[in-house]
Order: sequence, then structure tokens, then C-alpha cells
Amino acid sequence: MTDIRDALSHVLWIGGGPQAGKTTLSRLLAGKWDLKIYNLDWHQVREHTQRPGPRAVEFTALTMDERWALPSVAELVERSIAVWEELFQLVIEDLLAMPRSRTIIAEGPGAFPWLVAPLVALPRQAIFLVPTRDRRAVAAERRWGPGQSERFPGIVDRAIALRKVADRDALMTDRIVSSCRELGLRYDVMDGSRDLDANLALLEDQFAPYLPDTPNV
Repeated sequence: MTDIRDALSHVLWIGGGPQAGKTTLSRLLAGKWDLKIYNLDWHQVREHTQRPGPRAVEFTALTMDERWALPSVAELVERSIAVWEELFQLVIEDLLAMPRSRTIIAEGPGAFPWLVAPLVALPRQAIFLVPTRDRRAVAAERRWGPGQSERFPGIVDRAIALRKVADRDALMTDRIVSSCRELGLRYDVMDGSRDLDANLALLEDQFAPYLPDTPNV
């Protein structure tokens, strides 16, 4: 039986907390080096909902307030991780079914270090970007606007939900960092002090052994 690390040796992973800039940087990296992107969120929303597990089914049945405003922060953390872990099995299935002719960048917040570690032969196949609370707040406002009125359609307690999700993300960041340290995987704090070129160079340095000899021109 082929070792899954060998089967996925052409996959590079970018995980980390929400609002870290993973998708933007993945697109820049893929465009420069002619890589294929696998966005976990895109596939989970558009494809994996057709074959959900019990955790995902339970989540989709909840109202927006039941999802984000009513649970405690600790409950949000555990439920979010449980749903992402369940969906990650479908991510692996997708990646194993894809051609190996191009290097793939698999990115998304559901790529937790404890899930990725068994899939990589070497630590340089993965990096985890963890935003500071201020960085997350700025990125969220840019995406959804002041007050983030479009973020939770149909919700009643928007202010409570925003606060709890921010606290959830902070706790998840702590867990990601702790896991990276335990597993010997690289993480980098995204605090807004570097520009896009510098952040792209960081990824290029991490993934250098897996990139083509020359960039795509």
C-alpha cells in the first residue's frame, strides 16, 4: 500500500487562522510558479455539502444565532474544529483523486497542523499563518464592511456573534501555534507589518525545494 505521504508529496499546505491572507498569498504564489490551488473553503461550501458528515449536517440545521451567538466561546471552538476535521477527510479524498502532474497548494483554515502532519514527508511542505487579533479585525472589516452587516445574514445578535467569533479565532490561533511547536511545523505571525511581496517571499523560502527552477513568465 502506498504511503499517503508519498501519494501527497506534490501537495504544499498553507493553514492557519481565519483572515490571515492565505487565499491571497496562495493565488500570488500559484500565479508566479504555475501551481494549482485547492481552496478548502471553496470545495467545502460548493461540493462537500453534497456528502456531509453528521457534524456538518447538524451545523447546517442551526439558525445563525444558534451557530454564532448562543454557544459559549469554548463551544464555538470545539464545534468549529470538529466540523473542519470531519470535512478534512473529504479534502484528502479530493487531493488523492487529482493528477500529480502539477504541484498543488492546499490552503484554508481547516488545514490544522495536527491533520496535516501525518500527510507531509518533510516539515517544509507546510506553513501555518496566524493573524493577530488586530489583523483579523482589519481583514474582516475590509471583507464585510463596517459592522460586518453581511457576515451573518438573518442573525439577531450580530454584536455578540462578532465578539464570540473573534474570541473563538484567538483561541484557535493559540491551539494552532501550540500544535505547530509540538509537531515541529513552521508558523508565522501575520501582524500587518510586512507587505504582500515580503509575505510572498516568506512562502517562497518555505516551499523552495518544491518550486520549479524558474518562475512562470
